[in-house]
Amino acid sequence: MWNRRLGGVVLLGISSLAFAAGCPRETSPPRDARAEAVATTGERLQGRWVLVIFQPELALEPTMQMLLNAQIGTFVAEFRGSHVSARGPGVQVERTYRVQEAYGDHFKATVYDAYGVGVDSSNDFSGDLLIANVITSPWNGRAVFRRVP
Repeated sequence: MWNRRLGGVVLLGISSLAFAAGCPRETSPPRDARAEAVATTGERLQGRWVLVIFQPELALEPTMQMLLNAQIGTFVAEFRGSHVSARGPGVQVERTYRVQEAYGDHFKATVYDAYGVGVDSSNDFSGDLLIANVITSPWNGRAVFRRVP
């Protein structure tokens, strides 16, 4: 009787080991879906984008509105790695940016000036358009960019 119990325990142990050996083991670290979404968004941003619309939250003074009107269709932002350069009539800037969070076609980002001051935006990809809702004063408003081929 003792041999039958021992044989059953041994058989159970062997079958458990065989089952465990047949199961794949996780050898890589767990996926970080948030980091992957941020990285994918960063890749989607790469390249050149031309400003097609900017709707400021508050009306601009006439001189600023004229400067803005001159930028439409000519102001180009180019994303390279974590840097963005922008050029238009009378405007030339170099900045860094960081995608804070992303999911699907939506993401939040911050663009930093040379002093580390950030301008936050809530953004969406829509086909070949980038829609940026700037939420930091004094640049509050909605900008629409089209990808330049």
